[in-house]
This record gives sequence, structure tokens and C-alpha cells, in this order.
Amino acid sequence: MLPLLDEAYIQTGKLLFVYKEYPVVSGNLSVALSVASQCAAEQAIFWPMHDWIFANASALRSGDLMENLKAGAEEVGLDVDAFEACMNDQASIEPVVADFEEGQKFGVRGTPNFVINGRLVQGLLPAQQFVQIIDALLAQAESGELPEGVILPTPTPTPDRDFEKEEVQSRGDPNAPITMVEFSDYQCPFCLRYFQETLPQLLKDYVETGKVYYVFKDFPITQIHPQAIPAAVAARCAGQQDAYWEMHDKLFEEQSRWNNNPNADEIFAELAQDIGLDMDAFNACVADPAIVDQVNQNLAEGVAAGVQGTPAFFINGEFISGAQPYSVFQQTIERLLAEK
Repeated sequence: MLPLLDEAYIQTGKLLFVYKEYPVVSGNLSVALSVASQCAAEQAIFWPMHDWIFANASALRSGDLMENLKAGAEEVGLDVDAFEACMNDQASIEPVVADFEEGQKFGVRGTPNFVINGRLVQGLLPAQQFVQIIDALLAQAESGELPEGVILPTPTPTPDRDFEKEEVQSRGDPNAPITMVEFSDYQCPFCLRYFQETLPQLLKDYVETGKVYYVFKDFPITQIHPQAIPAAVAARCAGQQDAYWEMHDKLFEEQSRWNNNPNADEIFAELAQDIGLDMDAFNACVADPAIVDQVNQNLAEGVAAGVQGTPAFFINGEFISGAQPYSVFQQTIERLLAEK
């Protein structure tokens, strides 16, 4: 498919083709391959590495992955030492995470998915259908109208920000003039930074003074944060014993202990004991699949609202993305309060 698009549309200047990372298959292998392509991009050799990875996908599933990737890096002309250093740098995963979170905005849940002038195309369509879509959109760009008889995927829908109430995962006065909704992932390092650096001041200045009603929603990005759902479940199960926020705080404070730890469930149980929960009730709750359904309902809400990554916030419906400094939230809240 790509060679056809390249010859007919990309090389002729009709189509700008952008590749985004969305590692969802084979777990850590997909993430590592995405990081490898981004490390190649740092040396301006993205496309040769992209092509090499796809050409050698089967072979990369066996043997020493790093050695195989270094061989590929050498083959496509990369500085292998710089490539290896990039692969070993934890920060190299950040562009992959950013691409993945951007895909969430458009409702992407698998691969391959395409967004063509704002229209989500799911799956690998036959070449004829791809050509039809692109030709129709080119005609629309020239004339302002779609050709008659052409049916295209609908544009990405308007975000839905009419959120469901959260009786447990909320704090402050429900009648406060400002409602602030956070979508968060307990395993996300940026969510941890917001928890440490910004949330305490917001609670002191606005929630505890009755100006802001604060709501927490789960948005677990499981492809890169595999323990995010179990952590969210642990918090909800603590909430059944009126200890939701105690567990919320513990999960962030102890993130370094359970993050990427195969025994994370044991640590969650330790945290439950630390805050004095009835462990029989807690363990029964953790085993209840209905709790995971609740987490996924929050995730679906976030996707419908246009959340691209975590943390994400809606202050009386106004969107703020990322672990912004306190001043950004303060400015928005004060402006909205002044408008009341």
C-alpha cells in the first residue's frame, strides 16, 4: 500500500504522509521497535530504519533484540554507538508515548489506523478504497464539495464533555462554582509530577476553600503502563471502604516501588494494609471484574472528550493538557471565578 501512495500521491505533492508510533502488539517488543525508529530519527534516518524493521519483523522476535537492532542500525548507516546510547536513555520513550497518546485522541485502539484530513480510517482497507478516499478529498479541496455518490468516513466527532458523576472519586463541595475533572494514570510519571508539584496547592487554595469541586477519572494507558489498571482497581476498592483518597495518595507516593514490578499486586495489598483496610473485603473487591469495567468506563469518557494523554484536565469544560505548573491552573480558575 505505501509504495502505491508514495508514487501516486506523496512524490507528486498531493499527500503529506506522517507516521505515528502506536505500539500495541507484542507488548515490550513493539515499544522497543518504536523507540528504535525514533532513535534513528534523531540521526535523520527514520525511513530507512522504519523499512528495515518491517522487513525484519519476524527475525526480530528471536535472538538478542538489542544486538539485532544494532546490526540493523549499522546496515542503514546509523552511528551505532549513538543509536545504542539513545536506546538506553529512558527519555527516548517520550516521543513514542506522545504519539500513542495522540492516537487516543482519535479513538485509535489498534493498528494500522489512519487519519486522513480528520477522518479516522480503521484497518488496512483495499488499495482501491484508499485511492477513492484520497481522490475524493483532493476533489473537495479543489471545488469545496465532495463528488456525488462518494461515501467517506465521518470526521472525528465533537468531543463529549458531559461527564458522569463520581461519588467516591471526588472531593470538595459539589456546589462549588468551578468543577475540575482530572483524567490520570497512576503509572504515568507526568501524573506523579502533577501530584507532587501542583495538586497540593490547588487543594489548599481552591478545593478546601469551597471554590473548586475536584473529580478524578481513570485513564490507564495500558500498552505502556501495564499496571495502571490494577492500580486504579486498588484505589477504587479502597474507596469502597471510604479510603479512596488515602490509596490515591499512596499509589503516587510509592509509584517507584510498584512501577514495572511483576509483584505490583503484592505492593498494592501492602498499601491497603498500611491504610487499615479490611483485607478480606479488599481482596474480594480486587478480584471483581466489575471494577475493571468501571475503570474502562472512565477511559471511554476520556476518549470521547478528546483526551490525548495524561494528565488531562477540564475546568468547567475548558481543556488543559499535561502536568502544567500551578500558575496555569490558577489563571484559568481565577478567570472563571471572575466570570461568575
